Amino acid sequence: MLVVLLVISIVIANSFIIFSNGSNRFYFAKLTTSVTSGIALALALLMVYKYKTKQDKYVPHQSPIRENIMHFSICIFLALWFVAQLTWSFYEEQSPAPSVPDILWLIGYAFFGYFLYRLLYLFRKQLEFSNVAIILMIVTISLTYIILIILSVSNLLTVQKQQVSVTILTLGYPVLDAILLVPAALIFWVRRNPATFEHKSSAEQQEDISWILLSLSMILFAIGDSGFAYISALNLTIQNDVWIWNLFYNSGYLCLAAALTRYATFLDFTKVHAAC
Repeated sequence: MLVVLLVISIVIANSFIIFSNGSNRFYFAKLTTSVTSGIALALALLMVYKYKTKQDKYVPHQSPIRENIMHFSICIFLALWFVAQLTWSFYEEQSPAPSVPDILWLIGYAFFGYFLYRLLYLFRKQLEFSNVAIILMIVTISLTYIILIILSVSNLLTVQKQQVSVTILTLGYPVLDAILLVPAALIFWVRRNPATFEHKSSAEQQEDISWILLSLSMILFAIGDSGFAYISALNLTIQNDVWIWNLFYNSGYLCLAAALTRYATFLDFTKVHAAC
């Protein structure tokens, strides 16, 4: 049911963009991304509150500071990205240097990264060196390929020195995405087990699906960021091309929102407290 509702939500949100044209498409691209990021933020706040309430009921007065930071980091991350999306949506002026929403977006990476790496820490005993090495190699090769593409089509390195900051910003997004893709991919790797999925209880299957959606959301964000970086490098007209990448952001926010609906149940109290 969760997956069905997620697919329906993604189709509805993205249909406003796909079936519009001209300025309407650009308007709906900005609007839907702001709405989906707001939905993800609202669910994060609700589910963290629900988790903390459940925790206080069953494990009272046992809330390590690092655990609280982990829970609140996902909310702060989404709050920063939500404000950044609103700013991009309602203020048209373009800045040659990193703008305020750019800064908010980059700070958001730090909080989301902390959340993902703390989650990965819970599964550290299930990680194998060979798996970590393979995923690191795949992410590194993909990142290198993306950067080479962006640099090969860009003239940013050959223009005035004041545009170096733009180059750094353009390349910064895929680099930070790659850093976050590592824990997201590893979390998915340790949780996947197709052979035993059918033999698990309904609750366990829903838990596995939530972890998959969490990882998928990061992948979708990375694709969207890389697309925007590519467009910026080509100096293409934003109104004509940006909507394509908003489809990935909408899907990413909704996948993350769907994953967070199980937040109060897919974190085991004993495991969390042992790790913290």
